[in-house]
Formats: sequence, C-alpha cells, structure tokens
Amino acid sequence: MAYFHEASLIDSTDDMQFKVYSSSHPKGFIIAKPKYIPSSLINLIGLKKRFLFGKCMTRFNLFNNKEIVKKNLEAIKKKFPEYIYECSKHKNWFLGLPQKKVKRFYDTKKGLQELLKVPLEELDSYLKATRKMIEFLVEAGISAKNLGISHSTLLGNYTPGKSDIDILIFGIDNGWKGIKHMEKCNNASLKWKSEGEWAKYYKDRVVSKIYTEKEYVANMSRKRDDGFIDGNVFSLFCIENENKSWYDWNAQHEPLGTIKIKAKVKNAYYSIVRPGYYELEDSVVLGGYEDVPIRKIVVWARPFNLQAKENEQIEAYGLLEKVKSKNDEFYQLVIGYFDAYTTDRGEKEYLKALID
Repeated sequence: MAYFHEASLIDSTDDMQFKVYSSSHPKGFIIAKPKYIPSSLINLIGLKKRFLFGKCMTRFNLFNNKEIVKKNLEAIKKKFPEYIYECSKHKNWFLGLPQKKVKRFYDTKKGLQELLKVPLEELDSYLKATRKMIEFLVEAGISAKNLGISHSTLLGNYTPGKSDIDILIFGIDNGWKGIKHMEKCNNASLKWKSEGEWAKYYKDRVVSKIYTEKEYVANMSRKRDDGFIDGNVFSLFCIENENKSWYDWNAQHEPLGTIKIKAKVKNAYYSIVRPGYYELEDSVVLGGYEDVPIRKIVVWARPFNLQAKENEQIEAYGLLEKVKSKNDEFYQLVIGYFDAYTTDRGEKEYLKALID
C-alpha cells in the first residue's frame, strides 16, 4: 500500500477531497475524513458551501452538533457505503476511502520544494510567512527535505490572515525538535494564542461538557504546535516516517464500556502523532468499570495531542478496550474514535493534565 500519511490530501474518483487522519491504515483502506464534497453529489445539512476547484463544494465538518453529524454520516453511508470501514478487529467503524478510489494524492514534501523555488520577493504575505516558519524549523535542526505543506497552503486556495498555514514535520524525533525549538523561540513574528482565543476555540468545537473551559484553556495555552506567524495561524503536524507507525491494525480490540481514570504519564513520546498515545503507570479507575490497570491512553483527536508531559498526573475519560495482539494483552483508554462524534460519549471524552 502506498504511503498515505496523516494530514495529507486525497481526491477520490467521486471528486471528493479527503484529509488523511492516520499514517497507518488497514489493508486496502485509508483512514480519512471528507473535507470537500461536491454539493451536486449529496445533500448534507448544517454545513457551509465554498466555490473551489470550479465547483460548489460542501465543507464537511465533524465538529458540529452530534445529531447533524449523525445525519450527514448516515447520508454518506447510504450513497457511498464504501467510505465507511466496518472493522471487525475493533468492533467499530472508521471513515475514509478504499485505496482503489484514490484519484490523486497531493505530495506534501514535493509541494514545499516547489514553494522554495519561488523567489521570496515574488511571494504574497501568506507564503512569506510560510517560508519564515520553514526557516524556524530548519533552525531547529530539521532538514527542509523532512518538511512539507498541506491543505490550503499546498493547494493555493488560502485566504491570507484567515487560512491556517499547515506544515508537516516528518519523523517523531524531528517533531520534538520542532516543538522544543518553538517553546524557546523568541521572535517578534511569532505569537501564541491567548487564553481568550483558546476559550473561543473551546466554544466553537465539541470538546467535552465535563472538561471545563478553564481546564481546557490551561492545558492548551502551554502548547506550541498552533500559533500565529506574522498574523497568520499556523499548525504543525508531526508525521511518522513510512513503515514506522506504532499502530497495530491486526490486534483485537474488545470495547468494554466507558471509564474514567487518573494516572501518571510514564512516556509521552508518541503523543505528538495521530493516532498517538501516552504510556501510563499507577493508573486508578475512578468510575465506569472495575479497577483494571490501564497501560495506554490512545488519542485519535488532534486537540489531545501534546496534552500531557512525562511524570505529570492526568485524568481522562473515554472508551475502555481490552487489546490482544500476537504476543501481548492489555487495557487501554481511547479518545476520539469517529463514532464519538455521533454519541454522548464524544461530549464527555477528555484528557487533562492536572496542572494549576
């Protein structure tokens, strides 16, 4: 299977555009979310329209009222059942597309190299800011060959001052180099989201009805993967290198219900990718299930990446799974499966570091 990495874009044979949600996938299927859907193909509700690629496109969004999300997913499943992957090993379903439905894959690394060929003085303010972000990451010791651009930055359908600058960092070690450099970087062009801006983001997204705005802001405001560069929003995505993914699609997942836990983070190395995970120790079940040892918290939702650091105490709520692989068996808590966007669980799932 070709390497369809997280945060890249794919056009399907139905002229839908998908955003890839993982760097590892089950055989023959790509885990992804519809991003733009021709409005002539299917009638979806509660979503905005845009004129792109010479067509009226519906901007698909999972961060919406769960009843709206549920109805739209049902409409997609009815007309395009091949875009839903029923996974017997997870006893759950995933959104995406079969590999045979790929019409075009957008090369994020090649796109960046093409951008670097354009003389700086011939770029607009948005692309100059993109180049400046690349320079910051190269200063961190990351080769430009291990960087990419995606989404509107790559396709050129951005709006300066409104569209995110989406930069991909390939390799987990490189990702951490970039984040640690940004934590120390002192430059007038860089600005981080204020507590008020994070509070607005919280209100605009379905995060959790239990996870309070104050707790959300305290956790998110210390991150350095989203910010502003010369007035443009930027987002950094860390991508596992090809054939280096930790995720095992052959393992059996037995969902056991929801669970709330408290634990200590033993290792946060893989918390920078999606799906990512936190290795735990000293876990205690606070409710929802018997007190079983929880080895991992697995996160499929990007807001929970980089959420806690090693040796920090955390609290979390999500789906409890018993995982059986060829040589191992353990319990894990999962946050952000696609079904969570259509159920009450999605409004309750959270992961927070217990910080002041």
